[in-house]
Amino acid sequence: MQHVHDDPAARQAIAGPCDTDQAAALAPLIEAVRRRHRHAVRAIVYYGSCLRSGDPTAGLVDFYVIVDRYQAAHASTVAAAANRLLPPNVYYLECATDTVTLRCKYAVITLDDLQRGVAHGRLSSLWGRFAQPVAIVYAANQHIRDTVRACCGQAVITLLNQSLPAIESPMLPAEAFGAALTLSYGGELRTESGERGLSIAEHDRPEYARRLHAARPYLTFATEQHSDGRMAWFPDTAQRQRALRAWRLRAPAGHAVSVLRLAKACFTFDNAIDYAAWKLERHTGVAIEVTPRLRRHPLIYAWPVLWRLYRDGVLR
Repeated sequence: MQHVHDDPAARQAIAGPCDTDQAAALAPLIEAVRRRHRHAVRAIVYYGSCLRSGDPTAGLVDFYVIVDRYQAAHASTVAAAANRLLPPNVYYLECATDTVTLRCKYAVITLDDLQRGVAHGRLSSLWGRFAQPVAIVYAANQHIRDTVRACCGQAVITLLNQSLPAIESPMLPAEAFGAALTLSYGGELRTESGERGLSIAEHDRPEYARRLHAARPYLTFATEQHSDGRMAWFPDTAQRQRALRAWRLRAPAGHAVSVLRLAKACFTFDNAIDYAAWKLERHTGVAIEVTPRLRRHPLIYAWPVLWRLYRDGVLR
């Protein structure tokens, strides 16, 4: 295994260019985010379903907003403290142009927390997200852009090192990456199908295969390419047992952290309950009644709803 931590160029190569032709269309949202968080914004990373579809007007745009310090990014000391204790904070923003209204939700995290999280985070939410193709639609300078790209490459390495020892081989590279993403999504409280990781990898099989091949020299176990295109990997018994144990622990821990983040979002996300109900129905077909009481006091009245959805298997 080669050591990638001291080679940012290698991590950037794994991540690829991190570009998109949608950046100009997103300019109103980008400028609005920068105005809201002032000089603290170092980079804005675009990811998720709108990036994959190629149309930022088709739904809710997803951003990660990378800042230098939480205190500088927030006018409220309480918001800064909440962001520091349980990153990220999640916010909603919309911008009306002459022709369309753009809407986004975005997560705020410092560059230091991002770098630590994609390399050493115990939960999979950061390295699972940044291992997927993303676009850096704003960077304060070239050094910041290169640093964020290196974080994306490191996320690929972390995801594969943490996941593949728990997955049986051989598989085609894109399918292996999809299985790793499925494990990652299983560590969060989600409304989507448990096969979401496989469907995401299926969207761009060549890119996910490229990422796995580019990361192979930096994996902690041997790999082998078969003549039929499938790839095999050979963790030792201790690696496999550690990986299986870690994923068994990540699911309940990740679900608990997801609930805490949902509670925090009630203070940072405008119309958080209405958005959650819309997303739930969109992904599962299950409608919940958003009563005035639930909308006014979500921290009191949302818990029975969450428990019912979890008990019925709607939230996984």
